[in-house]
Amino acid sequence: MKSILKNLAWTIALILTAISGYAQGKGNLRGVVKDDTGDVLPGAAVVVKGTTLGTATDLNGSYILQGIPAGPTEVVVNYLGYEPITKTFIIKANETETFDFILRQSAIALGDVVISAAIDGQQRALNQQKVADNMMQILSADQMGRFPDLNVSDALRRLSGVTSDGKEVQLRGTPANFTNININGEQIMSSQEGGKRNESMDVIPSDILSSMEVQKTLLPSNDGDAIAGIINMRTGTARSLKPKFSIDLGTGYTFLREKVDYNVKASYAQRFFKNAKNQDGVFGVRANYSYLIDHKGYDRLEAEAWEPYKLTDHATGNVIDENAYVPTDFRYRYQLLTSTRHGASVTLDWTPTQNTKFVLSTIYNQRSEDGERFRNRFRFRDNGNGFYLMENGSIGSERMRNISQITTSLETVRNININLDGETTIGSWKIDGGLFYTKSSRSYESEMDGFQTPEWRAGKKVNGVTIPKKTIIGEIASFDKYLQYKYIFEPSGKMGTEAPDAISRYNLYSIETWNHETRGENFTFRMNAAKNYFIKDYASTFSFGVKGKFMGNKGYVPQDTWNYSVNASEANSLSNLLYTDQVSTKFLNNHLNFGPAPSIDKVHAYVANSANSKDIIINEYTSNSARDAFYYDASEQVMAGYLMNKIQFDKLMFLAGMRIEHTKVDYKANRVDRFVNPNAPIQGDDASFYNDYKVTPVKSSLSYMKVLPNVQFKYDLTDKTIFRLAWTTGYSRPNISELVPKQDVSQDLQQVTIGNPDLKPAYAHNLDLLFEQYLSNVGLVSGGFFYKHIDKFQYLSEGILHDATSPYDGWKVIQSKNGEAAKVYGAEITLNTNLTFLPGFLKNLLFTSNYTFIHSKAVTDQERGALRLPGQAKHTANFALAYSTKRFTIQAAMNYNGSYIMALGSDAERDIWRNGRWQMDINGSVQIVKGLTFWLEAVNVLNSESYSYFGSKDRVYNLQYNGANGRCGFTYKF
Repeated sequence: MKSILKNLAWTIALILTAISGYAQGKGNLRGVVKDDTGDVLPGAAVVVKGTTLGTATDLNGSYILQGIPAGPTEVVVNYLGYEPITKTFIIKANETETFDFILRQSAIALGDVVISAAIDGQQRALNQQKVADNMMQILSADQMGRFPDLNVSDALRRLSGVTSDGKEVQLRGTPANFTNININGEQIMSSQEGGKRNESMDVIPSDILSSMEVQKTLLPSNDGDAIAGIINMRTGTARSLKPKFSIDLGTGYTFLREKVDYNVKASYAQRFFKNAKNQDGVFGVRANYSYLIDHKGYDRLEAEAWEPYKLTDHATGNVIDENAYVPTDFRYRYQLLTSTRHGASVTLDWTPTQNTKFVLSTIYNQRSEDGERFRNRFRFRDNGNGFYLMENGSIGSERMRNISQITTSLETVRNININLDGETTIGSWKIDGGLFYTKSSRSYESEMDGFQTPEWRAGKKVNGVTIPKKTIIGEIASFDKYLQYKYIFEPSGKMGTEAPDAISRYNLYSIETWNHETRGENFTFRMNAAKNYFIKDYASTFSFGVKGKFMGNKGYVPQDTWNYSVNASEANSLSNLLYTDQVSTKFLNNHLNFGPAPSIDKVHAYVANSANSKDIIINEYTSNSARDAFYYDASEQVMAGYLMNKIQFDKLMFLAGMRIEHTKVDYKANRVDRFVNPNAPIQGDDASFYNDYKVTPVKSSLSYMKVLPNVQFKYDLTDKTIFRLAWTTGYSRPNISELVPKQDVSQDLQQVTIGNPDLKPAYAHNLDLLFEQYLSNVGLVSGGFFYKHIDKFQYLSEGILHDATSPYDGWKVIQSKNGEAAKVYGAEITLNTNLTFLPGFLKNLLFTSNYTFIHSKAVTDQERGALRLPGQAKHTANFALAYSTKRFTIQAAMNYNGSYIMALGSDAERDIWRNGRWQMDINGSVQIVKGLTFWLEAVNVLNSESYSYFGSKDRVYNLQYNGANGRCGFTYKF
């Protein structure tokens, strides 16, 4: 690594020596580009006429042209939807001139159509996208406001090639950890359970941001661990000496749980201390705050234990199928969550001179979710003889049990990000650097109280009475996505005459607390330098820089976390501790009755009663083993350096460079081996259940270096027609939870979860081709193709262990693995246009759409051969139609995410799939008086289901309904 960095430094020194003379006798021009209302215009093209020298305005509308030959110079400014402007300057050698351009709306492009908020937001985004060196998409603050999206995750899924499950975001069908999540250009750390690399994106409100960028091709200056691309959330600075305030008050309604929601947003921005050096003020303050109380909930069916068993015809005794898949455990889950979220950003900037600027930005987000979950669980087990096809077509079993649970939880996620950035211009040099610190934490506290019936099992005793062998206890009517059970066996005599699942049959058997903490930190420093020069008459920029990232991630369970076993008694019968005998008659979109639920308050009263203390016993085995199995601690150090050169040959931009990153990882975890100890207390009234364990601390480290070459072309056929071509490379590190060599076992589910310390980072070669046609009426038609060749991609494997020497032989094994190689092919199409050609009022219609098609071939091992890359949806699409004037906007939007593999099994029968899903949202707003707007939003109006399946679509794995939400409120700007 040292020799490579030394060679890199020598290369930079030689290049700088060669180009150092090109800046002599030249000057600079800088300023701001605004419209005639005083709003800044990001993404404006500022070009010296008749040359290849040009630049673009940043998020604050600022520009700087460096290395202009001394003497009279004409400068042209272009902005989509505005009239171009040309002005002549007298440039003096070794001096910087200052000038602010004022642009006016183009009457030809839009005719008599008024620029509405919807068009204005699209205009800003398209202009920034148009002038970018790499392929990216922009979401401006105005565009984010067009859709009823409360967080970053929901807002991003409006873009082509972006999919989201409401928390994690994926680009172009690749796994979530293939995408690098940034705030102001630096990676934020995750506090998600299990050491995932990307933070849950629903923690961050979209309304405290100035814009979001989705960079689909990397530059050498970007972090290299981003095969899919980079999502960069940006906070802006204050832009005007005049103070600007806004406040937004809203309320909403969650139809599924019939709860009222509330939200408040506020912002303030102003610059201060105008002087001769800076007419816009040397100091700026910008602050945003967002507060939300949101009552979320869902109905879910979970059937995550499908296994193959012998299926026998009950009437004839003939074996029908030796490997018929049966759901041996399925659950109804009724969830209510009250989410309280705070988000705030403060940005301070100081510009002591026209060439120097410092920015301190801080973002703080906190989300607390107070949850209550009822879960009714049905165990449908093999009794050694497999299952039976009954005469009525149902599937019968000799062994069944019911479990009813109440869980309360409190999850608090906090995330703070601090950026200190500085930049200065010295002649034809631009130097910038920064320090960045982020810390994320997740605290989770929960209590689960479980009640169960006796296990009704042929050949076994209940209340001292043996159930005859081969007795069919109950059945599942059909294996559709609304699984239901039914008991056939009728108890009698000493067993009691109540039904096997009667409320009186349940007793409290377990009290489990599950408290755990996860932490993530990242400290980063960086330094960059850029030199503007000419090769003959061609404007060029040579850039180089270094970066260091020091990251940590750990998870642990506090010592005061305990589980309790409870002996059955009359006092802890569900009849005495009942919350309700029927939670919902409209469960799963009116398809099922949920059933009974216990009361956690009555359980607490039962525990507090000293008369019951003899029946409540600390379960040290489950408490300590869960604590030891969860623990991990990992640290990573990444040192990077890059160089790149950009040259403008008339209409062709050519950019080439290379990045080198060296990563060192150290991690610690525990390996937990469970076993039966005849001297330890029996678990679950079954001597065959594990009741003891051995913990072995494990630690390891690894290091690797990645060399990342990069070549990109951009050809401006006209000022509105662009072709782009890029060959880039990138890599992606595994999630911490996948890498640490931990192990845990669930005997109940016959499942082993194993870390993989041999997991390698994936490495990809990417080829992208894109055509963009920007429309005069502030629209875009674009189409492109992309190809990714990914070596050693990571995937989650859920297979069966075949090892006669292992105590887990035949069990399910969950482990992340490296595949051999994956090839991803895709095409993206975008059409955004204002329908100004329509007559009358219809010319105010605005249509936006995008569609992405992805095909992949991934080889995991020789047994499976080629298959689809896990996590890759073949089709994703967005369509929105809006009617927008200066005062009124209404919009309907549809989002589609196609089906994809969630986890790979040992064969296709065991693959877990997420089915495709459409979602429809509607929103609108009307300006009542100047500055005051009323808005209305409806989310998931069709109550679209989320459905996943196990191998075949008729085997439900998860089925969930979230219901529709409605919101309305007022926004006042002054």
